[in-house]
Parts: sequence; C-alpha cells; structure tokens
Amino acid sequence: MMRLTHNRVAASRLLALGALLVALMAAFVMLAEGPAHASTTFYVNSTADHADANPFDGFCDTGHLVPGTTDTMEAECTLRAAIQQANYTPGADIINFAIPGSGVRTISPASLLPTITDTVSINGYSQPGASPNTLGLGNDAVLKIELSGANAPSGAVGLRISASNSTVKGLVVNRWSETGIYISGSGATGNRVTGNYIGTDASGTQKLGNYYGVWVYGAPNNTIGGTSAAERNVISDYEGLGVLIQLAAAGGNRVMGNYIGTDKYGSALGDGATGVVVYMAPNSTIGGTQAGARNVIAGNEYYGVDISGDDSTTGNRVLSNSIFANGSIGINLGDDGPTVNDLGDGDTGANGSQNKPAVSSAKTGGGTTTVRGKLNSAPNRTFVVQFFSNPSGTDEGKKYIGQRSVTTDGSGNVTFAFSPAQKVALGRTMAATATDSGGNTSEFSAAKTVVSA
Repeated sequence: MMRLTHNRVAASRLLALGALLVALMAAFVMLAEGPAHASTTFYVNSTADHADANPFDGFCDTGHLVPGTTDTMEAECTLRAAIQQANYTPGADIINFAIPGSGVRTISPASLLPTITDTVSINGYSQPGASPNTLGLGNDAVLKIELSGANAPSGAVGLRISASNSTVKGLVVNRWSETGIYISGSGATGNRVTGNYIGTDASGTQKLGNYYGVWVYGAPNNTIGGTSAAERNVISDYEGLGVLIQLAAAGGNRVMGNYIGTDKYGSALGDGATGVVVYMAPNSTIGGTQAGARNVIAGNEYYGVDISGDDSTTGNRVLSNSIFANGSIGINLGDDGPTVNDLGDGDTGANGSQNKPAVSSAKTGGGTTTVRGKLNSAPNRTFVVQFFSNPSGTDEGKKYIGQRSVTTDGSGNVTFAFSPAQKVALGRTMAATATDSGGNTSEFSAAKTVVSA
C-alpha cells in the first residue's frame, strides 16, 4: 500500500544562528497548521466501511489489517478513510483502488460517506481488470468497483461533492434512496462525472436504480459526461430524475455524451420520470454541436428534457441529442406539456418560451430529402434550426440529421428549406427545434411524415 511521504524541507547553509532560528520557527508554524503535501495518492484495498484511525496524520489507515500482495499484512484503507484523508490533505489528491479478489468489488456503506470538500479524483478504472469504454456507439467499459446504497439509511446519497475540480469516474453507483452523486454549493465548480454506470449493475444492462442519478444543486460549470467515448455515463433506472440541475447559481453546467434512461447499448431501460431537468438555472448545455456531445435520452415516463422555472431559467441549449420513446414530449418548456407558439414570441418563462418551428412538408425523391417550414419568433434575429428524423408515428428527435441558420424579418417570420446529407426513408417523420442567439432552445415541432416527392 502506498503511504503518504512527508515532504522534507531542504534549507541552504545558514551563516548566522539568528537565520537558523527564523527558519525553524517558520517550519514549526507550518507543521502546526497541518501537513503541507502538494498531492497524495491513496489506495483503497478493502470493501469494508471503517473510518480512518487518525484523519489528520496523512496516512489512510483504519487501524485494521488486510492481506497484502505477499504473505504479509498491511494497513487497511477503505473508501471512507481515503475520502477523510483526501479532505484533510491539501492538493489535488487521487483515490485509486487495489482491492484483492476477482470480479466486481462492492462497497456498501452503512452510513453517509464524508462529503468531498477538497479536490480529489476517484478513479474506479484503477482497480485491476477495469477499463473504460472505447465504442462510439454502445459501451464496452468494464467496471469493477460498485458503490451500493443497499445498506445505507433512507434518504442517503452515494457521493457528495462540495469541492472544485474533482472527478468521479469508473464507478457503478446504485441503490441509493436519494441520489447517486450530489454536487452542491457555489464553490463546487469544475467537477466531472465521467465513465460511470449510475443506476444499473456492473453489466450496464440491469436495473438497480437510485432516486436521482446526478443532482447539481447551486453548483456552476460542472460536466456530466464528455465528448470522448471513455467519458460516457450510463444513467438509468432513476425513480425520479436522471440528471437534475437546480438553482440560478448552477449556471454553465454541461450534460454531454451520456446514455440517460437506457442501458449501455442505448436501448430504453428505465422507469424514470424525466431524463434531464433544468430548474431555475441558466446557461446549461444538454448535448452540443461538437462530435461526441449528443446524449441518448429515452424511456422516461414523462419528458426527455424538461426546462422549467421562472424568467431566470434562460439560455439552456438542447442540441443534437437523440431523444425518443418518452411518455410525453421529448423537450418540454415550463413543465406543463406542449407550449403553444405566440405571434412574435413576446411571452416569457423557461427559455423565454421560445417558439418552435413549423414543418410544412418533408419529401424524398431522386435520392434527396427536402424539409420545408417556417419559424415565427422575435423579429430580426438569427436562429439555429436543427432537424431530426423519427420512426414512423413518433414525434420526438431520435436521429439528428443536420441544422441551418435562419434570420427572421421585421415581422418575425422566416421560411426555410433543408436537405440532409443522406435521404430520409419514406414513412419516417421529421421534427425540428429552434435555438436563438442567447441559447434558448424550443420544444420539438409537430412531426411531419416523409412522403414521396
């Protein structure tokens, strides 16, 4: 087991006794304030739940012994003890795993783990045999560390983060009666939740849900997922919400590249209420236009994405995602079902109740599909209109097929025509969204069936 190595202070030769005494006094003050470590790596080697014997000594050691890598015994380091030590040890610490035994190693705390209050990276992929996803579609990640709430009290949370710039990756987080991962507070910024299975078993295919998957509460500029294959989370089988971003202070959060409400293959799995909810929070991005940013959001009882709250809930972009098989509409503004367009788009509310486009026709012929429609919104403004195709009879946005920019005239009107790079099969349906220059995305338009040109 790797233990903390205390820094040694190398001093130059001192020419006078007075200078030596000054240096000794400064060193004494530093020691009195606590260990002065730049960063430390702690190795969890046990699934037990013992607390650290001395959270202030810089050593992850519960006072118990576990079998070592040879015939010797070594000090036990649990996840609870490692978090305690990482909280006390200054610097960007790392928590790795080296738990003996084969298969998935399950950590099942009987009480709440300590809140993470200092920057740390918790890396489940460090456990022998684990590996991140490499697939562009689907997920072949092998996860070996499970954080289970099966033995925790009612209302418990798996991991609580109030620090900045921390990372949680490579974990299976399931069976927490409140939330799998909870990020809260204005100082909890720059955190990343990547490459986890949240609400499933270690196979990524079986339901073992949390009430909420990930909850970001008043915490700005955090990222759930990412654009690379290795950063993809599977967040599913949540009784309530897959991802909740809440409060005005929680601006600038990003939810990208995840499978939400599905299994690791992207097929609908969960029984959750809504996949992603942004409530009373501005400037979130769900998906995005860069490669790998789209989320797959499916299988929810109500909405795929819900943007709700008062007029402060603005600038929330919902772009390029695959949203399908939800019980109600795919994107909802205002938590009240489909929003009716108003002439000139002068109303207010979540995302300014941004008007949606109207698709008037979708025709395929001669190897080309042409979608025509119009948008009425604020006058003399530029909008990005995104287009989606769906299986016959459905009206969300399963497959993103492209976008174009349009600018309304002085009356707030603009017509558009769009042809994707590949034709869309007859019988499928076409829908569209509009996003203004402030990042306010509309609901999906009514769908139009693709017919022969």
